[in-house]
Amino acid sequence: MIYFDAHCHLMDDSVFLAAQTGGVSSFIVNTTRPDEWEKAADLNKRLTGIYFCAGIHPWYVRDAYPGWQQHLCAFLEKYPQSMVGEIGLDKKKPFFDEQIYVFKECLKIAARYNRQVHIHCVGAWDEMIECLSEYRDVLPLFHRFVGDEFIIQKLKWFNAYFSILNNRYADIIPDNRLLVETDSPDGLKTPAAIPELVRNMHLDVDYLYQTFREFLGEL
Repeated sequence: MIYFDAHCHLMDDSVFLAAQTGGVSSFIVNTTRPDEWEKAADLNKRLTGIYFCAGIHPWYVRDAYPGWQQHLCAFLEKYPQSMVGEIGLDKKKPFFDEQIYVFKECLKIAARYNRQVHIHCVGAWDEMIECLSEYRDVLPLFHRFVGDEFIIQKLKWFNAYFSILNNRYADIIPDNRLLVETDSPDGLKTPAAIPELVRNMHLDVDYLYQTFREFLGEL
């Protein structure tokens, strides 16, 4: 059986190696600010099974210094395998207008380079859908999804994928759009938790992995 973690963050190499020993072969490592981008790329160079993203998290939009868009474009050109993430909107956090600006800029760049995007959304579904409507060609993954069937139906317009770390939403997400994650180190602490998570949710490991590869564009 082949397991994966669809969304985690930078951690010590030993954490990923331990998870691989337990059967988790692949990880999508997200970043939250520009000073993490090269660290994620370096992790990919050191270890097998590491996919990585460059993004500015809505909590850290104030780290979006002048010229960051050019930096992101240069990074994506340097690393054709890089995705864009973690980006998004969070109404529980300040600077919401700045969040929208940074999010739209990231979507525009992702569309230009044809990269998948990993999205954080809290309390801002109307604004999220409005932003995505401007960039219909971008393939989104909503990480640690918290929503309802109505939201899922709306997000079908964008061919969205959804990753979860508990079984609360597993039954309402279409099987061919469902992924699993740990959001380590803040969620389930370590990607090694993935096999138990999948077993507890009674999910088909092979089908999950096929969906994962489809999201990555490997099928």
